Formats: sequence, C-alpha cells, structure tokens
Amino acid sequence: MLNRKMIYSVVLIVIVFAFAAGCSATAAPAIVASSPQPSIQAGGGSGNAQLVGNLPVQPSASVRTITVVGTGRAPGAPDVAHVNVGVETRSASIQQAVADNKDRMSELLDALKALGIADKDIQTSNYGVYTERQPVSGSDTSGNVGPVTYQVNNQVSLTVRDVAKLGDVLDKAVAAGATNIYGVNFSVADTSKLEADARAKAIADAKSRAESLAKLSGVAVGDVLGVSEVIGSSGPIYEGARMSAAAGLGGGGAPIQPGELEVNMSVQVTFAIK
Repeated sequence: MLNRKMIYSVVLIVIVFAFAAGCSATAAPAIVASSPQPSIQAGGGSGNAQLVGNLPVQPSASVRTITVVGTGRAPGAPDVAHVNVGVETRSASIQQAVADNKDRMSELLDALKALGIADKDIQTSNYGVYTERQPVSGSDTSGNVGPVTYQVNNQVSLTVRDVAKLGDVLDKAVAAGATNIYGVNFSVADTSKLEADARAKAIADAKSRAESLAKLSGVAVGDVLGVSEVIGSSGPIYEGARMSAAAGLGGGGAPIQPGELEVNMSVQVTFAIK
C-alpha cells in the first residue's frame, strides 16, 4: 500500500514540473534585435530636404540664373523660283471655250518641258469654268438678258530650279499662249547652312545680352545651364524679295531681280550667375 502511494506521488511531481516548464516557454518568447535603417526623402519641389530616421540632411542652396533670348540672321542668295502661269479662254460656246483652253494649255506645257522643267515641278493650282452675261442696253425694258460668254481658266504652279533661267521661262510661256503670270517668289533649296549660321549668331547674341544684364546687376555670367531653340508654328523665319507680277517681259528674258533671302533664328539660353 505504501509503495503504491509513493508511485502516485512521483507521477504527480513529474506532471507538475512538465506543466511549469511549458508555461515558462510560452511566457518568454525569443527576442531578435535589429538595427533601424534611416531613410531620406527629397522635398516636393520646395528646395528643402526632409529628414526621416536619425540621419541629418542639409538643404542645397538655390542657383541664381539669367535667362535671355538671342536672335541671329543669315542672308543667302535664292536658287529656286516659284511662279504661277495659266491660260484663259472665252467663247459663246462652253464646248469651244474648253477645247480652246485645252489646246493652248497643251502648247504651254510642251514649251515649259522643252525648257527643262520636270513634270514634278509642274502642278495644277486652279481649273475653273465660269459664265459671264453681257449687260443689255439701258433702254431695254423687256426684261431680256444679254448674251452668255463662257470663260475657262487653267493655272499651273511652276518650280524653276535655276533662277537665271526664270526670265527666259516667262518669255517662252507668254509666247506659248500664257495669259496669266503671277505670284513669283524665291527660296533656297537647302537652308541647313543658313540655319546653322543664324543659330550660331543667335547663341552669340544671347551671351552678349546675358553679359550686359549681369554687368548692370553687378554680377558675372557663369556656365550655361539650359538652351532651347525658339520655334513658332512656322519654324525659322525666311524673308526674301518677291518680284512684282507687273514685271516687264522684254527681249532676252524678263528683267528678274531675285534679291536676297534671310533666315532668322531665336534661342533661349539660361546662364548661371557667379
């Protein structure tokens, strides 16, 4: 009997120790140490940095600047001419007016191509058929209207790639039946060199303007911080002479004066202030 009680006592003691050990493991979890990592976030456009964590950050000083717009001009001799020529015919019969216009326009185009003008440089710019009524006598009160005249107008736009030949082209066009000549103007086939020259002059002008402003303000011009080309809706500006539509057509070619074409460029430059 005594031995059985002793066995019960030992088992009870073992159970109590096991329960106590389990409670200790639950109440005292393991601890893992970690080092906090500081981080930095830049201020949203205010120029001041914000500190997150424990790392100090010094805000950067603002840069003082001078911004100017410089302009440059580069002259050049035109080497391409553009002109509109056409034939106008009239007749009391619309069929006759159309037929006459077709014949005379064909002769005109043949003459232009014989002068070396390529098909790609001849483009129809207008074709129209119109009616005209001749006025009746003021004493006629019967309500009658005058006779009808039909008018046909056919125009082509020409590109003459040798300005020296323009006078001869206009003379030959008239001799071939052209009745209308207008809209003569000039251009340069490749303006890249003129644009580069004008752009370089614009940069030099911008630097001169910035130095003038800096001197007036008691400071000095530093490095270039930004450059942009000022381009409007039509790009660089081209200015050139235009021949009057009333130019004479004399022997040896019409007296044409191509004049001089000018390319204008503008740039915006931002300089640092020392």
